[in-house]
Amino acid sequence: MSASADTRSNLPGQACPATKGAVTMTQADQTLTMVREVCALGRVEFERPHTAEGDPDAGRALVQGLQAIEPGGGPSDISLSLELLAPRAPYFDQLVLDAVARGIPQVVNLGAGYDDRALRFRHSGVRFFDLDLPDIVADKARRLEAMDTETTHVTLAAVDFGTDDVAEVLARAGHDARRPTLFIAEHLVLFLEPDDVERLLAGVSGRAASGSTLAITAEVHPVGLDSGLVVSTVDDVMFGGASPLRTIQSRDAWLALFKRNGWQIEGAGEVTAADHFELPVGGQSIPIQTQFLTATA
Repeated sequence: MSASADTRSNLPGQACPATKGAVTMTQADQTLTMVREVCALGRVEFERPHTAEGDPDAGRALVQGLQAIEPGGGPSDISLSLELLAPRAPYFDQLVLDAVARGIPQVVNLGAGYDDRALRFRHSGVRFFDLDLPDIVADKARRLEAMDTETTHVTLAAVDFGTDDVAEVLARAGHDARRPTLFIAEHLVLFLEPDDVERLLAGVSGRAASGSTLAITAEVHPVGLDSGLVVSTVDDVMFGGASPLRTIQSRDAWLALFKRNGWQIEGAGEVTAADHFELPVGGQSIPIQTQFLTATA
C-alpha cells in the first residue's frame, strides 16, 4: 500500500526541513512553510466528512509529529488558522464530494501540502493527484508509507509552480486529459507571482476535458486599488519585507484572468468569501477577502 511519487526521501516521518539542499530558506520561505504546517494541523481540529470507502482518521495520522514553527524558531499558534479554515475547508470538501457523486474520475489537488482529501474521499474509480514542492511530496510519501491505509489510488507529483509546466507534470504523473477532472487550489495562488498564476490556470485548462471544474481561493482587494501597491504594502506592514504573499487582485481582474485562460466562472455575480485581513492603504483601512472562485472548462 504505497502512493506513487516523483520524489522520495529516506527519513520517514520527519517534517519539512528548513533547507532546500544546501541552500538556506529565506524568511519568506520559512513563513510559507509555517503557513502550510499551521493549515495542516488546523484542519484536523474540525469534524470532516468522508466517503464510505474513505479513511476518517487519515488527517491526524498524516500530520503525526508535524510541528508548525515560526520563522524565529518558536512554535506557532495554530488557533490563528481556525477562523480562516472554518469556511474554507468545508467549501472544498463539498466540491470533492459533489465531484465523486457525479462520477468525476480524477481529482487534482494543486499545492496539496499535507491535505488528506485523497484518503478521506477515497472512492472506487476515482484517482487523486496531489501536487506540491519536491520536499513536501517526499515527506508526504514517507508519511503515507508509514500509515495503515490504502493509497494505491493516490499519485504524488513534485512540482515547482514558479518554474514547471503543470500540464507536463500531470501528463507524466498519469493524468488522463480526455476524462473530466476536478482541479482544486486551496490557499495556493496567493503565494505565486501573477505570471505564475496565469501559467497555472492555462496549464490546467490544457488538461481539462469537457465537464472539468477548477476551484481556487483568490485574495481580493476592493476595486480601484493598484494591486502592486497592495502587495507591497502587505510586505512592508505585515511582514517587514519578507512576505510570502504575491498575488492579490480585484475580483474583476480575477474574473478576466479565468476567462482568458479558458475558464468560465460559475455565478460570476455571486460572491462567496471570507474576510482575511485589514490593510492600511492611502490613509484608510481596506478589507482583503478570500473569495472562492469555481469555474468550468
